[in-house]
Amino acid sequence: MTATLSACAAPSQIVATGSDVSASGLGVTAASISADPGPVPMALLPGRITAAAEVAAARGATVTVAVLDRVTGARTIGGANVPLETASVVKLFIADDLLFRERIGELLLTDDDHALIDVMLTSSDDYAASTLWDAYGGPEMVDRVADRHDLTGTVASDSSWWNTTTTASDLLTWYDDLLSGTGGLDETATTRIVGALMDFDDTGGDGYDQRFGLPDGLPDAIEPGMKAGWMCCIDDSWVHLSTGFFGTDHRYVLAVLAKETVTYGEDDPEYGGWFLPDTSFYDAAEDASARHARETVTLVVADTLG
Repeated sequence: MTATLSACAAPSQIVATGSDVSASGLGVTAASISADPGPVPMALLPGRITAAAEVAAARGATVTVAVLDRVTGARTIGGANVPLETASVVKLFIADDLLFRERIGELLLTDDDHALIDVMLTSSDDYAASTLWDAYGGPEMVDRVADRHDLTGTVASDSSWWNTTTTASDLLTWYDDLLSGTGGLDETATTRIVGALMDFDDTGGDGYDQRFGLPDGLPDAIEPGMKAGWMCCIDDSWVHLSTGFFGTDHRYVLAVLAKETVTYGEDDPEYGGWFLPDTSFYDAAEDASARHARETVTLVVADTLG
């Protein structure tokens, strides 16, 4: 069923079940949805997502939110659902490609390779990702995963792995394939990836807080697993992605993709200046604009599903 909604005179279209959706906003202030014990009422999500976009917009961010109920197949996607840089979320695709190629006998991964895959997923280690990217095919790894999972909006970067682009709907599809065992990975590989995502470190290898979005937005979620991504700056904006699953038997998949303009408060030393915290060489763990952008993603998750 397709419903056309209106929020603050801005028309939004959201498909509550069955297919992808387009909505223009996010922001949320409705009654809470329990991640357990009952099912997430998917029919209520369009209004909550539309409301949440307004909160995000007031904070300088544009956001896409996507939720999949793997039991019913219902999808709700609010936002433009256009490609966005993955930052570290592409590490999912790197792990997928390597473990699939190992399964079919194309690669013989070493214990060190497996250790790199684990730390790449649990603590988002960039050295591990770069090492595997350079050693095993670079952009071709993403191309193969996109073909195998039919990810129509995912495109590899010819420059750096973090500039690979993907969409919210592609991320729902990839997670669904992983969790349902239909993506080509065997049980051993699936268990390795799912286990690493559930065993995520609160702080990334670079000292960055990884709990924004799903973990902090749904602190009572059942069996959560997540992969976050972050970087600055694309169009003078922070990019943050919070992706993962929660619920009994990993029933629900969530993907939040956000871009937020770099801004500093009046009490921040950078206020009034022109400073862009380029994460390729800058430690952004304590950056005020990064913290603000992380909080936006967490608010969106909490208001939509919390």
